[in-house]
Amino acid sequence: MEVKGSPVEHGYYMPAEWERHSQCWIGWPERPENWRDHGVHAQHAFAKVASAISSFEPVTVCASPEQWNNARSLLPKHIRVVEMSMNDSWFRDTGPTFVIRNNTSNEEKLENKIAGIDWNFNGYGGIEEGCYEDWSLDLLIARKILEIENIPRFSHSMILEGGSIHVDGEGTCLTTEECLLNKNRNPNLTKAQIEDELKAYVGVTKIIWLPRGLYGDEDTNGHIDNMCCFARPGVVLLAWTDDKSDPQ
Repeated sequence: MEVKGSPVEHGYYMPAEWERHSQCWIGWPERPENWRDHGVHAQHAFAKVASAISSFEPVTVCASPEQWNNARSLLPKHIRVVEMSMNDSWFRDTGPTFVIRNNTSNEEKLENKIAGIDWNFNGYGGIEEGCYEDWSLDLLIARKILEIENIPRFSHSMILEGGSIHVDGEGTCLTTEECLLNKNRNPNLTKAQIEDELKAYVGVTKIIWLPRGLYGDEDTNGHIDNMCCFARPGVVLLAWTDDKSDPQ
């Protein structure tokens, strides 16, 4: 169900990563240009991660039609395996950004406590600078997940990957200029306009812009999620080195 307006207009906001949630969604790796030996080694690693997470919450793994049997055979029976085509398995980036609302008493608003944002995606930079030339299947991942779970969908034309933002659930968002202000993402939007969209869609009031992400992160153009993340409000985990010769 597609919803008009922004999530904030309906009382939604993006929760912190550590807050309780109902399940975890994982994409199954196989793209040969990215995963060695057609993803065989990565698949075993993903299966271990999925199994570990499933000890604490339900897990759904999405695999292509060609990989469904393989995924099913490598995963415990209690993990749900859903057939879903994709260009690559980075569901943090291509899947929906889930938003929640605590107050459902307003009859004029949606009854659902959970909704999802379906951002635009261009393969981390488009034809010339992106990671792969065809991302048409990745564009459908968020919508498919939301339809499977019958969760309201807020679509947005702004290009944004989930790994490019990190929130504390209390109104603050971390991101990098290297990614969100990159000309290969949203060249027609100013910094102020991007801030306005983040405030309207993930429900933050303060945005902290770091100049860049990890040194050499040319694939994502400096995603925040592998360099600086909230551990709790006011406290971050930072990728750090004391080696003065390290370019980071």
